[in-house]
Amino acid sequence: MSESRWTYYDPTQGTQTLGLYHGQDSGNVVIYHNHIVVMVDFMVHQSKSYSFMFNQNLVKLKLLKENGKYDYKFERTRIKEEVVSTSEKVMSFLRRSFCF
Repeated sequence: MSESRWTYYDPTQGTQTLGLYHGQDSGNVVIYHNHIVVMVDFMVHQSKSYSFMFNQNLVKLKLLKENGKYDYKFERTRIKEEVVSTSEKVMSFLRRSFCF
């Protein structure tokens, strides 16, 4: 069984851990975030990728199989969301539409 674990820092939530267990014979995959199981996938014997959103982070795990050997990759992208309420959007539209 292979295990990979990655730790990253999230400014809003602090240190985060993402881990993956992979039973290479059974193909069973368990993915966890801060010791909480978020996904179980069975009979994974080929390359596969998984994507998750945690807070404002897009996390991608890649299970790669080449020449009968497995490799595990981790990518994280911080997503900045601009939160604008519906009323603010409507007021902005009205201001532009009716100004002469």
